[in-house]
Amino acid sequence: MDELGARIEALAEPVLREQGLELVDLEVTRQGRKLWIRFFIDRAAGGGVTVPELGGFNLAISRLLDVEDMISEAYTLEVSSPGLDRRVRRLADFVRFQGRRVHLVAREPIAGRRKFQGRILRADEQGVTVEVDGSEVTVAHGNIAKANLEYAFDDKAR
Repeated sequence: MDELGARIEALAEPVLREQGLELVDLEVTRQGRKLWIRFFIDRAAGGGVTVPELGGFNLAISRLLDVEDMISEAYTLEVSSPGLDRRVRRLADFVRFQGRRVHLVAREPIAGRRKFQGRILRADEQGVTVEVDGSEVTVAHGNIAKANLEYAFDDKAR
């Protein structure tokens, strides 16, 4: 699925750019015998994506996938906003959300732990530093299995 996902992402990027949107995450999975393609998109400038923007991208990518004929089986296409607990994947995302709370899962344990919750202190090419229980933990980008923002109603760093 990784190769197909990469091809779909490459196909979608120009459409997203043209519409002022950005790809937050893409899931290409199989549930039973059915193929699912899920886009999570947001407005590139921030501020959230609207329902008409979601619909416009859905229509554009659906037509493009059909024209390119890169998927030879039936599939279900979903396009949605990333939600309050949006996934954080790229260095630019970690930098953008510096100061926000994150739930991060490492591929390999760090000091005996794989799961960390805390504020993003900084991010650079080497990794992401999170304040966890008063200590700083740095996780290399290649060691991040998954990271999602945590929404807090009292979160001042929005």
